[in-house]
Amino acid sequence: MIPVKCNIHAWMHSYIGVVDHPYFAVTAPEGTFEWKNVPPGDYTVVSWHEKLGKQEQQIHVAPAASAAVNFTYR
Repeated sequence: MIPVKCNIHAWMHSYIGVVDHPYFAVTAPEGTFEWKNVPPGDYTVVSWHEKLGKQEQQIHVAPAASAAVNFTYR
């Protein structure tokens, strides 16, 4: 990940990531996202918000199954 920041406003920053796989998402307005065809295995899913910080959860994806993860920011 490449951090990008504003030299004037400390709260304005972002990250640029280039990946060679399709397992990333930008959330919809209500915060939902979906990844399709994720290979079975154990994963760490990370959610990041510029003011509220980072949350992460471990998840197991079984063969031919779906899995869900929920993040709640206050």
